[in-house]
Amino acid sequence: MPRLIGGPPDIAISLEVRRVLVRLGYRKPARDIDPGIRLIVYEEAENAKKLVRPRVLAAILDSAELPDHPIFRNAEKAALCLCTIGPELEGTVARLMSGGDMLRGFVLDWLGSEAVACVSKQAEAWLKKHGRALGLWPGKSFAPGYKGWDVSGQKFIFSVLPAKEIGVRLTESFMMNPRKSYSFRINYFKDEAAATKRKPA
Repeated sequence: MPRLIGGPPDIAISLEVRRVLVRLGYRKPARDIDPGIRLIVYEEAENAKKLVRPRVLAAILDSAELPDHPIFRNAEKAALCLCTIGPELEGTVARLMSGGDMLRGFVLDWLGSEAVACVSKQAEAWLKKHGRALGLWPGKSFAPGYKGWDVSGQKFIFSVLPAKEIGVRLTESFMMNPRKSYSFRINYFKDEAAATKRKPA
């Protein structure tokens, strides 16, 4: 049976404000950015930190428990992971936009994307350490929807992980709710060379 292992004990949220400014079209030095825009971005970054509720769920599967799919080829074991920042930020974005404050809504939404990326990176690093503790070599993370793994691969991840425990559900079109959620797999190999192949093994 898959072995549930929860997630990293401490998740720190660090938001890349500069990336949000770039999305707004500000590729120039910070001193040249409109002060009003910069203030909104930094205010919403602080707001985002209060709204984010990071949760991670992961499980380790033996090769016999994995589906017959190229994405798991040659893996000794694999980790499946689901990350989310919860629904609060998305709800605030919706209220801002419905109230006509589109700029703050867009900024907060982008910050939410940065936040879930931050959570998933920490979960990935934690799972790679876990693989090494098992005496195996972790490969690169890979998510449903990437080339080579149809988004319907979400169905397998959700069949293994009790996603409701962290408040995430899967729609009929294999989209996750809350939207600021992310799922992926990491293969564990006996051979270091297999783990470092550029293409998913």
